[in-house]
Amino acid sequence: MLFQELGKFKRSSIMTSIIWIAVGVLMIICPAQYVNSLVELMGYGLVIFAGVMILDFISSKHVLMNYIYLTCALVVALGGIAVLLDENIVRGIGIVFGLILLVDGITGIFNALLYVRRSQRKSWWILIVMSALMMLFGLIVLVNPWWDDPLKLFDVIGGMLLFSSVVSIVRLIYIWPIRAE
Repeated sequence: MLFQELGKFKRSSIMTSIIWIAVGVLMIICPAQYVNSLVELMGYGLVIFAGVMILDFISSKHVLMNYIYLTCALVVALGGIAVLLDENIVRGIGIVFGLILLVDGITGIFNALLYVRRSQRKSWWILIVMSALMMLFGLIVLVNPWWDDPLKLFDVIGGMLLFSSVVSIVRLIYIWPIRAE
């Protein structure tokens, strides 16, 4: 049972990284005339993702962790709605992705200190450096100088998403508890 859940977690982490890579590449290669359409698509994607999380909450046991997931789903839904309703929707998507990178960086540092350092891996500090860089990139996107040119902003966000997916894969390799014999 435990190994099945760990397998699900591993597959979920790998799929999330693949999705971030695809979104990052799509943002980098997106032509200028399709930027607003892609941003609206991402806003709808956030709302749909939040709806799926809310439906998952309804069908699950109502324990504390599921309430935390529900809260995250409501925040994601509000972010998606804000992206859709904002007049400058590119700015809204920059704020959403900046916050995602910032939270992911904080989570990465927490995981590195809590799990990887205790597992006595020799290069555990690499995860802290990569997560700190991800937090810095998140802050750059939040307070960035590229608001005037949406195409440059999309390139920056796409590159940072690619870096984020690499950090997630490295984190999964370091944290994964089962080593091959």
